[in-house]
Amino acid sequence: MSPTLHECLLSFFGWVLRGSFMASILILLVLILQLLLKNKLEVRWKYLLWVPVAIRLLLPWAPESSLSLYNVFSLEAIVPVSQPQSQAQLPSAWHNLWKGSGEKSEAAAQAENSTDLEESNLLRGSTEVSDSSHESGTVWDIRFWWSGFKQMGFTNMLMSVWLLGVLLFAAKTVYDQLRLKQALRAGRCIETPFLSEVFHETKLLMGVKGEVRFIASERIPGPAVVGFRKPAIVISPSLLVTLREDQLRCILAHEFGHIQRRDVAVNWTMHILLILHWFNPLLWLAVHKARQDQEMACDACVLDRLSLQPPLQHNHTYGQTIIHVLEHFHLSGKQHQPGLAGLSATHKQMKKRLLMIKRFHKKSYHLSMLGMAIIIALGSVTLVNAKGNDVDAAPSPAVNEIALKTAATKPKAEGEGEKLEKAEKERIAKLLEKNPDDTYIVYVSNELKEGKGGREVSLMGGSPPGFDTYEGYLKRASTLKEAVPQQPADLPEGYTLSKANIYFVFTSKDFAPVKAEAKKLDKLIYSKKINVTKSHHIGLTYTKGEDFISIQSFHFDEEDLKDKKRKEKEYNYISAKDREKEDPKHEGRNYLSWERGEKVFQIVTNKGNPLTEEDLIKLAKTGVKK
Repeated sequence: MSPTLHECLLSFFGWVLRGSFMASILILLVLILQLLLKNKLEVRWKYLLWVPVAIRLLLPWAPESSLSLYNVFSLEAIVPVSQPQSQAQLPSAWHNLWKGSGEKSEAAAQAENSTDLEESNLLRGSTEVSDSSHESGTVWDIRFWWSGFKQMGFTNMLMSVWLLGVLLFAAKTVYDQLRLKQALRAGRCIETPFLSEVFHETKLLMGVKGEVRFIASERIPGPAVVGFRKPAIVISPSLLVTLREDQLRCILAHEFGHIQRRDVAVNWTMHILLILHWFNPLLWLAVHKARQDQEMACDACVLDRLSLQPPLQHNHTYGQTIIHVLEHFHLSGKQHQPGLAGLSATHKQMKKRLLMIKRFHKKSYHLSMLGMAIIIALGSVTLVNAKGNDVDAAPSPAVNEIALKTAATKPKAEGEGEKLEKAEKERIAKLLEKNPDDTYIVYVSNELKEGKGGREVSLMGGSPPGFDTYEGYLKRASTLKEAVPQQPADLPEGYTLSKANIYFVFTSKDFAPVKAEAKKLDKLIYSKKINVTKSHHIGLTYTKGEDFISIQSFHFDEEDLKDKKRKEKEYNYISAKDREKEDPKHEGRNYLSWERGEKVFQIVTNKGNPLTEEDLIKLAKTGVKK
């Protein structure tokens, strides 16, 4: 590599490290703000809070300011330790990288001269060694390559690893996009008059003016928007045949919302930043959170547009459409691709989205003075550099001492931590083979990960189970310490179970006690079997020809329990006819709902079902197992 190219690459790598460090602080600040302003900030502005993070990562230069947050948090406090270099040499090399220059410090130059002298001596002695025997030549080769390895230095090795990761990640992205284009070409355009009419009406409603294709394909995880210059809305044919007109409008409105908001282009920007900063786990978390907030912001945009059209019952239909798509694809929270923007969500995300949809009102998508003030304040302290920052100053002895102590805690043998972690997870996997319904939380301290860091707590087992038989469902449901749906004693003749599902949700509240217990026991690896006692959503569906009876339960969160004026055991019945009077485009289902404890139950039947309100209440009385 030529000196000029090496210096440019080193300077670019220094810029990446600086941006990644500053963005990490900003990401933590955004996460804290979202937590503190959970119920005070609209979803649109929660999503816009991620804009300063992207700007920070893209900024090639920023003015200095005394208001900068980086006057308090500085990278100079972080000094890597490498055995081939002395403490005197290390700060200069690191600070030169931090400044982004290709200049060498005096100490670093002396170190290179010393290494060159050692190499010269080795070369001078190589003639004698090579003349003596082949075995001695082999020993010399090993010493020569080890000398070259040391000469590379910590900075160059670090940059090489980063560059390798960038190339691998970029290659995978290109491969995924080629497969996506191939799958798109394999799809077929939807030209059915009725579907085309709904498509163009929804496009007009959402204010999209450019050309958009409507494609059916089973090879793309849809519904989704593919591409941003020539976008296409892709939907699965198997899903399409299950949709009513109003549900199809909701799905198309969501995808047109992504096009109108240019979310695919935004996703590409986030993905490119992720390629450059692949080593930063906080950025992976930020992109994951931003994609979640993007979906909720798109939901709010769609509801805002739909609210302009009478009748005003779109929230319920839109929420039911999301549930329908989720039930169709089961676990639809697939790996995100930068060229896609879709309606899919995991079950955990679904609950948040449904709560937002239920509480949505017109002003939820309008300008927010609080949101604008927060973003302006955030930008003023994070999009400027520290003032008068002397990056050439050597770190204090206390910092070096901490770094050396941290390095001393690493395992003696290289790869020992990974082997212990792998062995523990293999042990848990064997236990899950015998008892697949069990759930384990596994704690692996970062001290065993040889500087890689990352998540210390992971989950094994606990996947949402589906059941083909009532006996299998009842066996699993009976382990929950809560009221659950069961087969009513007076189930009408001819109805048979078609499907049963139990969905669980795990949060940091479940992981924290296990991590604390491991630290209390002073264990670097610790596993614990946990008893899952609560569900997020349970559904039992019985069918008889075209008629169906669906018994469902949903778990309230703490906010719902506080906000709602609860009337337990009071049955609320809404017929399909009543719904259609309010909204002629309603899906046409009968609903009986009631609350018990921390859960809401409902029985849903199709429009033409002969079961009356009294029949459903009779089923409800024996349809819940305490």
